[in-house]
Amino acid sequence: MSAADASSPGSLGLAAAESCGTSADALTKAPTEMPARFVCYQCGACIATSDALSETRDDILVFSQLRKASSSPPGSSSASGDSRTVQCLDCGTAVGTRTDSSFLLRHDRVEQRLERLEILVCSLKQQEISELSPVLREAFPHSNVRPKVLQKAELRGFQLTGLRPEPELVVVVHRNEGRTLLTDRNGFYHDVLGSAWQQTQGNVFVVLTRTEPKAEDDLFDRSLLGSLSTQGDQPTIGAISELGRVLTWGNSPSAAQLQQLVSLMTRAYFREPGPPNAQGIPSQWIRVPSKAHHAQAGQNASAAWCALL
Repeated sequence: MSAADASSPGSLGLAAAESCGTSADALTKAPTEMPARFVCYQCGACIATSDALSETRDDILVFSQLRKASSSPPGSSSASGDSRTVQCLDCGTAVGTRTDSSFLLRHDRVEQRLERLEILVCSLKQQEISELSPVLREAFPHSNVRPKVLQKAELRGFQLTGLRPEPELVVVVHRNEGRTLLTDRNGFYHDVLGSAWQQTQGNVFVVLTRTEPKAEDDLFDRSLLGSLSTQGDQPTIGAISELGRVLTWGNSPSAAQLQQLVSLMTRAYFREPGPPNAQGIPSQWIRVPSKAHHAQAGQNASAAWCALL
């Protein structure tokens, strides 16, 4: 995949970085400070950011625009029965109302998050983590990067649980030393990636070092990833690479790869989930909300709107 492909999944993240005041020429590094996130109290989806906050009133926050919510134009009907209702796109919870020119969100429906992006870097070798961590911090200064050295004995059935704060982005880094076993039946990281994918809603990527792409603008070595996917019984790493979530380089990333790093980290910061039905991603990796969660969200959406402004 080429970084110049405007249809790549990363292009959405690049646009998000630009909306935070980063020019296209400077996308090899995110802003030192990112806007605070206002997230849905029910599911944690980022609904709005502080750069669009125009006014605070008692129990209401007034925004000029939203990042992730749905509402019908004034005068039209909506699923909740009221055209003014603003709902979280992820869980359907009613979080506020809209006017012709602004969005009014209730304090008790959204939570302000001032924390940095929480990144967890996993590898079988500490050296790989030590080499990648400063690259990530440089590309996205508004982050906390934590290491996780994996033990081979814990890889099968691995569960990424009990970490506080919970990681919002998980990076797996591996040095290519010949036979490369990453995913599926014989892959070292299959269960690690699966657990991380579930917890972060797809905010995961893989870095393979000592492997230069064949073309300058490519994000990964197409020949190697194609071989692993079709001949090496590792179709999942091929699917992840087609989502723009595998990067391969020799000793350091190219400018195109740095742009993609910024894109992926920006998406994670704003809690943008990966494609829900991405081809080739194992079905068990996709986190499906429980029926109880859906039922509760539906009750919130249908009943709470009448209590809003």
